[in-house]
Amino acid sequence: MREHQSPGRPAQQRPGAGARSAGGGRPAELTTAFELGAWRVTLRWPRSGRGGPTEVTVRPRPGADPVQTAEGITSTVLRSIPLGKLTQNVRRTSQHGRENIVPGTGEPVDVVAGRISAIAEQDPIPGRKGRPEEFFALVAALYIWNVDNRFSNPVQQIAQSCGSTWRAAANWVRLARRRGYLTEGRERRPGGELTPEALRVLAGAPRRER
Repeated sequence: MREHQSPGRPAQQRPGAGARSAGGGRPAELTTAFELGAWRVTLRWPRSGRGGPTEVTVRPRPGADPVQTAEGITSTVLRSIPLGKLTQNVRRTSQHGRENIVPGTGEPVDVVAGRISAIAEQDPIPGRKGRPEEFFALVAALYIWNVDNRFSNPVQQIAQSCGSTWRAAANWVRLARRRGYLTEGRERRPGGELTPEALRVLAGAPRRER
């Protein structure tokens, strides 16, 4: 078990995430991330979903009260992690409907599309400030899911899933590539890979400075 005390990013609980590596191939691991009081906990399981987690990371959540984190990670915090329940959720996800899980998110395609749509609706015209990095990482992940499931026009599929126009969806994908979350397809064809940066953002890890 690894215990860290470095800044993290907020995230909702995400049961069993299939993380696809930039090198392609099958998912390398399953992840769950959630907040526990002043802390943010991330757990990783082997791809098979068998057994317990191979890694547990605990970091102060963004905006946490310094007084609460000053004493460090206590045994009480560790005992509060519902390890048994989380492991059951991961096993259930790995055994059923894995083909419907968007890479890197641990969530079904309709849930990911709903999250993208909700962020877009909150700020239809973001202007110069732009949208959060998680938005473009989610777009990249949904695009890859569409490619993996052999949709001939993955951008159009994003538009339909998220209730947007094709032009808006195409711009989201373009910005996801520009921000380094999605590699280019071969010979200008639909395709590409999620980058390690995309997986870090989707897992809620701190984003590396460029």
